[in-house]
Amino acid sequence: MKPIISQLLVKRYFVTDLLIQANKSFDISAPMNLGFDALEIESNVDVPPKEEDDWEVTLKVFHQGSEKINSPYFFCIEVVGFFSVLESYPKENVEWLIRTNAPSVLYSTAREVLREAMATGPFKAVLLPAVSFYTEELKAMIHKSKDESQGKDLK
Repeated sequence: MKPIISQLLVKRYFVTDLLIQANKSFDISAPMNLGFDALEIESNVDVPPKEEDDWEVTLKVFHQGSEKINSPYFFCIEVVGFFSVLESYPKENVEWLIRTNAPSVLYSTAREVLREAMATGPFKAVLLPAVSFYTEELKAMIHKSKDESQGKDLK
């Protein structure tokens, strides 16, 4: 299989916030039960003011402690990235591409930064689950936005 070049261009990204705290109450003899539901994931996409400007995307992943969760670490990471899309990509799909794929790129970065930082801690590193930022709600929101903008053009 030969991969194809993505239509999404990653201009740059960086970590703006990183906190990792070992859970001193972690019971190493009990099973770790840090499930996906214990994670908070926030993605924010700033639509550029001009079409030729880069899209700014911020992703925050955090897990705070709870007595119910036997987790070796508590953490918070925020990653900011700047993206653009090739001009040949259909304009009506640009926002969908950004909102689904840019957070995925940043999440992969956050996942690796956290794993690497935890690897030097007192407990085994946590590897966050893979996630998808494609949702039916996102698809519906973008289609509604397109329908509304096309309706304005007709007036």
